[in-house]
Amino acid sequence: RGGRETPYHRRSGLEWLSARGKLTERQRLAGERYGAAYRRAAQAPAIGSTLEGQPRPGQPGGPSLGLLLKMAEGRRQAEAELAGARAALFGQGDLVTACDRICGQEMTPREAAGGDRNAARMEAVLGVALDLLAAARR
Repeated sequence: RGGRETPYHRRSGLEWLSARGKLTERQRLAGERYGAAYRRAAQAPAIGSTLEGQPRPGQPGGPSLGLLLKMAEGRRQAEAELAGARAALFGQGDLVTACDRICGQEMTPREAAGGDRNAARMEAVLGVALDLLAAARR
């Protein structure tokens, strides 16, 4: 009764908009790049105790210093890419918020706008933001 034959797949905001034909391919790609940089930059690790890095008998010692440095460099590059994208949006709060929520946090326009009332406005703002990002990429 009421069971699904296939598992439920929650679509991200970009997938949702693309499936409805509300984004061009260039806009979708610009949004995916922004989202990837946003999520990578947000992966800042918690600062742990120096005692946690010490190996204990029978337990692994944790990630190597080389791996930690490589991860930190990847985050630094993502932060620089995200800053460049936000500069292409001219630091406009509405444009940055739309990209952060829909591309980065993968919300639907309805979730990002806080309901149906402002969802259409959020879609329009995102469209302008993605056009600016796509144009800056040329």
